Amino acid sequence: MTAIPHHIKPFWRAFLDSQSCPAEANERFYEAIRIGTEDDAADEGARLILNGEKTATSSLLWEYEQSGKPLPTVGALSVVEDGRGNPVCIVETTWIEIVPFGEVDAQFASEYSESDGTLESWNQIFWAYYSQVCESAGRKMSMNTPLVCERFRIVFP
Repeated sequence: MTAIPHHIKPFWRAFLDSQSCPAEANERFYEAIRIGTEDDAADEGARLILNGEKTATSSLLWEYEQSGKPLPTVGALSVVEDGRGNPVCIVETTWIEIVPFGEVDAQFASEYSESDGTLESWNQIFWAYYSQVCESAGRKMSMNTPLVCERFRIVFP
């Protein structure tokens, strides 16, 4: 089990207290996450999740491989933080699949809820974003670049 960061422990404890089997829920803790790299983006990501608009996310498979971090699994629980690191909700991974960049579909782009929610805008935004991440890691972005695509749902509060 991943260690629970100190600053979210009270929030996590409140969640566990609401569960019928807290020990089992505690074992499913995966990580504390911020959507986006800037504070404003994290605030917006948290807002979209809390409003039920954002129910999907992605990351480069290569980032997991490089860091040695295990992939999330269905049932994993993550604490979503705002731009100041405050916990705002807990999400449960409901679906995960490794998908080549060029095979991300319109439904997933819509669930991602970035920009106008279309596949076209998703492709533009994330081609640019993942190209930079790839370059930083000494990789080259392509339509076959493997993404870890994840769907989730809010489970707390």
